[in-house]
Amino acid sequence: VPELVQKTFFMVFFSGAVLGDKVSKIATYFGATLYKYPSTALDHAAMTYEVHKRKAESAQVLEQSTAILRGALTSLAAAYGPWSYVVAREKMVYDALNKCEFDLKRAVFIAEGWVATDEYEALVTSLQSAAVAQGLDTRPIINLIQSKLTPPTYVPTNAFTSGFQALVNTYGTPRYREVNPGAFCCILFPYLFGIMFGDFGHGLLFAGFGYWLISKEKEWEGKDLGDMLEMVYGGRYICFLNGLFGAFVGLLYNEAFAFPMGFFGTSRWEGFEEEGLSGMTCEHLERCELSGPIYPVGIDPIWHVTENKITFFNSLKMKISIVVGVLQMSLGIYLSLLNHLEFKDVKKVLFQFIPEVTFFGGIFGYLVLTIFMKWSTDWSCPLDHAAAEAGLPAAEGGICQPAPSLLTLLINMFMSPTADITVPLYGIECFGGAGNPDCAGVAEAGYCVYPALAAACPVSCGAPVAAGDFVDLLRAATVDEHTGAMLSSEYKICISPLQSYIQLKLLLAAFVAVPILLLAIPLIEIYQHSGNKYDNLDEDDHEAEDDGHAFSAGDAFIHQGIHTIEFVLGGISNTASYLRLWALSLAHKQLSMVFWEMVMLPPLQSCRAGGSSWRCAVPLFFGFAVWVVLTTAIICCMEMLSAFLHALRLHWVEFQNKFYKGDGKKFVPFSFQTMVENMDDEE
Repeated sequence: VPELVQKTFFMVFFSGAVLGDKVSKIATYFGATLYKYPSTALDHAAMTYEVHKRKAESAQVLEQSTAILRGALTSLAAAYGPWSYVVAREKMVYDALNKCEFDLKRAVFIAEGWVATDEYEALVTSLQSAAVAQGLDTRPIINLIQSKLTPPTYVPTNAFTSGFQALVNTYGTPRYREVNPGAFCCILFPYLFGIMFGDFGHGLLFAGFGYWLISKEKEWEGKDLGDMLEMVYGGRYICFLNGLFGAFVGLLYNEAFAFPMGFFGTSRWEGFEEEGLSGMTCEHLERCELSGPIYPVGIDPIWHVTENKITFFNSLKMKISIVVGVLQMSLGIYLSLLNHLEFKDVKKVLFQFIPEVTFFGGIFGYLVLTIFMKWSTDWSCPLDHAAAEAGLPAAEGGICQPAPSLLTLLINMFMSPTADITVPLYGIECFGGAGNPDCAGVAEAGYCVYPALAAACPVSCGAPVAAGDFVDLLRAATVDEHTGAMLSSEYKICISPLQSYIQLKLLLAAFVAVPILLLAIPLIEIYQHSGNKYDNLDEDDHEAEDDGHAFSAGDAFIHQGIHTIEFVLGGISNTASYLRLWALSLAHKQLSMVFWEMVMLPPLQSCRAGGSSWRCAVPLFFGFAVWVVLTTAIICCMEMLSAFLHALRLHWVEFQNKFYKGDGKKFVPFSFQTMVENMDDEE
């Protein structure tokens, strides 16, 4: 469309030729355009006619030019798609031909490329069929070439696995023949997400959203959905599985929308009968006791209404996080063994995998074992009536010992490995107290070598002290037979020689594994290269093929030193990093409870207080609406995104760094379909 130009018109009247020349020069100087005004009416009419005639001719030319241009652009727009496809295809073909080698003598192209093993026969058949269809006299000659080059990585996927594999490929493409974390991501990633997002109601909502996306496959597949919707649609199966695992863990927590539920029956604790939870709390009893077998699945509902529920769930979820983290990282270490065996790297099997398993299992595997042992041990002292009914003394039926702190146990294992364990976890041997040996038993058992017992039994252990200065302290409690008053309290010490022995041996094994992991492989590589003046071209060394540089002893020590430091320090930091499962799970529960108590509970309480139906219905309606909005926007969107990112970080860093290099090259086959998809993305 031509732009309009603003102009100013003015007329100058003068008399005389001299004045006319001056006006003309002044107007020309200022850039004005001069138009001669006709002197007679006849000339004025003729000029007016000429101007209208030229204007009509210009309008006609402009209209015809616009019609011609519109027709040309219309025909070009109709042919633009096929032309673009043909040009892109020709460019792609010529680009592939430029990568070929041309034999001048035989006038043929020689091409070398990679093809998937399962597709080789199909490739041969397609080339032969194309030659026959084109009526060519010669047929393509196809030979398999043995190459030392590292092939690109081809990971076939389907609609279900493509989303999970995309998460792995974002971190890095798997190296050829390397263990692919995508296969484990399909289960481990939703499981980690479910621990943090564990709620039966929220999980079902998220799973329903994922199922809705899956139901749109036929309608949305291949269409342009926009960047945001395309990303969400690509992870539809991730959303579905994340929701299912969140609902499953919520089922184990016995929670739905942060509200305690009794999915598998009433509580198994004595006197538990409350509306909605099928039981009554044990507030008015001296102590809660199980009235039968433990709760069949998940957590007993009574724990959701006890005063120490925060302490209980903190302890439980923190230990679950440690157990899950250590098990997943142990899986990563054992997957590294598959890589070493696949690449036939014996030295890494013996001097990397075994020291790593020894160090990690000796410390963190032992920690997980102590967690299960603490869970499976009854540390309580039974009530007298329960013991009497069981026909046992009051001190039997349970260990009746304080449960050890596992954090203190692990710290003492490092800081005081030879010190006595006075609050043991297993292999418990107690001296003093009712039914236990006294100081004489300590001497007979030869346990005076333990400082704690020697200090409690100086006389029996033969300490070089003056008579009367020290006495044996171990004793049972004494009670007056007539009044029942306690005359003296018991003095008891428990130790565990077995636990001390096991922890010391595990600590020594872990410390010995570190220098082996640090020094063995570089020294072996130096020995292997010391007798070779030149590199062996036929050596099947995966890493040597990748870097293509000459061997350097300094580089070998630096590389292995970095790996050792990362593994040893990462064992501690990565295990602590899994505590985010505990933190996110508690945050999810507490935030849901806040929304319920602050938004829904006041209207419900006003309804219970009585009054007109309108005074109950209106606040309840608006309260429920606000609760639904907050639950959807914050819990099911923001909290979901937070749990998703934390689960992704755990899978990428803590799990994959134990075995995954991720420095492979993705296999990109010659495909016109891929070309069309790339053209659509560019548009």
